[in-house]
Amino acid sequence: MDIQTVNERENPLLKRKEIIAALDFDGKATLSKADLQRFVSEKFKVSIDSVEITKILSEVGMSKGKVWIKIWNEKKVPIYSEVKKEKKAKHSETKEEKPKEEKKE
Repeated sequence: MDIQTVNERENPLLKRKEIIAALDFDGKATLSKADLQRFVSEKFKVSIDSVEITKILSEVGMSKGKVWIKIWNEKKVPIYSEVKKEKKAKHSETKEEKPKEEKKE
């Protein structure tokens, strides 16, 4: 996978860096936000909880796309892979707790 910065801008008011980048997926499927968050944190050498992936836009029929990234100086962003695990755990708990309702005759 290759990432190239198209536009990079510092936003001192909100204390973040806003980046628009072009991605090349190397013939693979579009990456998830969790995978991109990990990749961007390694690329820009920042903490994973300061990287927010705002939008991923794939080009139709091609293994290329654009991604909108915000790198925060102070705000802590949830780590997408952990949020996904928590949602799965909550979803499985609610399935187990709901007993089937009996029909009234």
